[in-house]
Amino acid sequence: MERDCHQSKPLIGRVNRIVGQVQGVARMIEENRECPEILHTISAVHAALRGLEAKLLEDHVKHCVTDAAANPQQLDRRLEELVALYKRRLA
Repeated sequence: MERDCHQSKPLIGRVNRIVGQVQGVARMIEENRECPEILHTISAVHAALRGLEAKLLEDHVKHCVTDAAANPQQLDRRLEELVALYKRRLA
């Protein structure tokens, strides 16, 4: 079994804040709030998701990829994962 490459508590905190923001968007729509206000909140959700993504990627590189450096096969697999993630991000 692989070691966790991130600390889940801070990440769960980020996810919970994002969930709250998304629920806020739903409330704003139900309350018939102004479109620019809703769009601003949606933009904040996107930024929060990008921050979560960046933190997970940072943790992955700092821990999983560097830990794999001692094993060439494992390192190749981790590097292939990074390339696939990057390609998917560009698509």
